[in-house]
Formats: sequence, C-alpha cells, structure tokens
Amino acid sequence: MRDYQDKERNRFYKKMNDKQKELFHSIQDNIFTFCEAKSGTGKTTVSVASAIDLLYQGKVSKVIYIQTCSARFLDLGFLPGTLEEKTSNLYIALYDALTELGFGEKEIEEMMNNNQLITMTDNALRGCNLEDAAIIVDESENMGYHTLKLILTRIHDNCHVVMIGDRYQKDQKGDNTVFIGYGECIQNARKAVSNGGCSHISQILYEF
Repeated sequence: MRDYQDKERNRFYKKMNDKQKELFHSIQDNIFTFCEAKSGTGKTTVSVASAIDLLYQGKVSKVIYIQTCSARFLDLGFLPGTLEEKTSNLYIALYDALTELGFGEKEIEEMMNNNQLITMTDNALRGCNLEDAAIIVDESENMGYHTLKLILTRIHDNCHVVMIGDRYQKDQKGDNTVFIGYGECIQNARKAVSNGGCSHISQILYEF
C-alpha cells in the first residue's frame, strides 16, 4: 500500500466529478454518510477509494465491506467450495473497485490476510463489534429494517460509515415491505439535512 497514494489516488481523484468528490470527502470527514445514487454513478468505487485512503492515512485500521445475501444470490442454490468461495460473487463490486484503484490480486490478498480488508454478510454480524474501521454497507436497498438495525448497532463511534443504495434496484422478491428500513433511512437523512444535521452524528444525503 505504500505506493497507493502517490501512484493511484491522485490519478483516480482527478477523474472524479464534483459530486463524487463530495462523497469522497464526506466519508473522510463524517461518522456517517448516506449515498442514494443510480447504478453506474461510481458510488461503490468512490466509497472504496475514500475508505482505502482513510486506511492509508492511518485514521482507521481496516476497511469492512458488508453485503447482504439477496434473493437473487440465494436463487443460485448450493455452491461448491469453501465459505469464501461460496460468497465471493457478493463482493465483485468491491474487487472491481480495488482493481480500478490499481490494486492487484496479490495486494488484495495481502490486505485480507492482514485483516486490513474484511468482507462479510449481515449473517455474520450477530455478536460482532465493528471498531476503528471504514465501513461500506453496499446494496442497502435490499436490506430490511431488522437487517439495517443489526448492522448499524454493531458499529462504534470511531468508524467512518457509508451506506450505499439505489431505490430503483430491487433484488428481493415480494412486495416493497423489504424496503421499509431503507426508506426510513432516506426519510431520516432528508430530515437531518433540512434540520442542519444531528448533534451526535453527521448524515449527508447525496442523490446523483
């Protein structure tokens, strides 16, 4: 990682548009950032870039990427291999982002072996405490109220959290009740912005 900032950070940063730079710096400067953006806007890559930058600066000791097992993933049925191999498809967006940032397979593997980069699903969070980390909660439109509550109540105040979603995507089956938790987050984020934020947590809503 020693060459990351010199070789890749500035190159990627210069390519970002103004909204993406806002998101990048919000993750750096705030405890909690809420990002609502359509597919293809680069929200995951920008979030990963900001999280890696926090790690590089020594402001956090690890990056944690959280995905949920959506109905689309569960429809795949039984998958062979280890747990890591079974769930690897959930983290393609993360690996793509790291590749875009210039990280090779060996560097990613080294970060994971050193617990600097951790991937997990909501199923693995019961009883966990997440501290001193940059945390990316991706595809959060597929998470209901109880799942989001489980994730957010695991996180300590010494973390930088970004919650990413797109209300126009839907991988869960059935009616829209699965979006209750996500919808409440959108509503509460808008209220926080209109009221000038909260005293104990910074919530920023980005729609682009």
